[in-house]
Amino acid sequence: MTRSRHTDSRWAVDSPAGGTGLRARPCGDTLRPAPPPPADAPVAVALSGGGFRATLAALGVLRFVADARMMPELRYASSVSGGSIANGLLAARWPALRRRGFTPEAVDELLTDPTISKISSRSLKKALLRGLWRTVGSATRTELLARRLDEWFFDGIELADLDPQVRWILNAANLTTGARFTFERDVHGDYTIGLTPTARTGLRLSVAVAASAAVPGAFPPLVLHRADFPCATDAPALLDGGVYDNTGSEALDSERYREVFLLVLNSGGLLRPGAYGGLPIVRDLARANSLLYRQSTALRTRLMVERFQRGHGAGPGEPVPPGSRRGVLMALATDFPDHGPGRLDTWREAFPEHRAYDGRDLSLVPTVFDRLDEPLCRALVHRGWWLTGAALATYHPHRLPDLGAMTPPPL
Repeated sequence: MTRSRHTDSRWAVDSPAGGTGLRARPCGDTLRPAPPPPADAPVAVALSGGGFRATLAALGVLRFVADARMMPELRYASSVSGGSIANGLLAARWPALRRRGFTPEAVDELLTDPTISKISSRSLKKALLRGLWRTVGSATRTELLARRLDEWFFDGIELADLDPQVRWILNAANLTTGARFTFERDVHGDYTIGLTPTARTGLRLSVAVAASAAVPGAFPPLVLHRADFPCATDAPALLDGGVYDNTGSEALDSERYREVFLLVLNSGGLLRPGAYGGLPIVRDLARANSLLYRQSTALRTRLMVERFQRGHGAGPGEPVPPGSRRGVLMALATDFPDHGPGRLDTWREAFPEHRAYDGRDLSLVPTVFDRLDEPLCRALVHRGWWLTGAALATYHPHRLPDLGAMTPPPL
């Protein structure tokens, strides 16, 4: 049991992790996540938040990874919020996908189709509302979310039971320390309180996904009272990982991952400029929060794109220079030129772009965990798949397979 060792009054955001406290004090523990097995050309994905919009677009990215025959080389999968549902599904189904040879058909049958069937036929939001009576006692809405996610998607699988071929990283934000909190197969924690093993804790994958997706306001923090972290003075209080980093890329942006090819999908919501209304205090606070989110995401995106540009300048056969990365970053609202470099024109000719549904750009689909029509679900999956291919066609055309052998996810 984690207990407070101090009786002084502290504000949760007075965090040594963010440099706002009196002292910056990393835990200094030696426990680290187990590295995945080596790969000839290791690949990583970072899947952002954005409700079911993000879940479905992320499934499109994973479908492309299978289409491009890169899934056997996948070694890192990092995610937040809605992207963590897709990441959790991939983790839970990984052994079955491997037995099927990581084919696109296996991804459709084991991941995409069952998920679309659930999202298009039922409302997770309504299922949560119907179960609110369960929170009368000590249970919280976030714990109820974990229970529903387990019923819908994860079948009771525990983090410690995940396949070690990939390092699965599900990110939450720790309100107690102000740091990114990681849930992984073998460890969980953050760098200020340290890491502790997940083995023999019974910690379920659904709990990690729920903490990663616990949107502030809609869900209370998930407090890990029973975990013993080496440097903790208070129990972690966890919310949506998008509060800290909505791209899910921070876990993979250090030099140790320089040789890993990284695919980043940002399916986050958009701030639409112009007049805005509502109650003044609520309106202004919501707008200010949106501006802060937009700025933090833009800065992180700019840093990653600069690294990709430096890595791209080195050429495909050359070593990746320090401070550089190879990979691509896409957003649902990304615009590619009508005529672009690399194989973009060939990609467009083979696979026309579909970026709207029912007259609305797919990037403007609301951030919800509610029921979505099946055609909309399939349009979002197709959009994630198409964007990944367009980005590789533009910046890393040599990584595209024979386009004639590819079959896009059905619209």
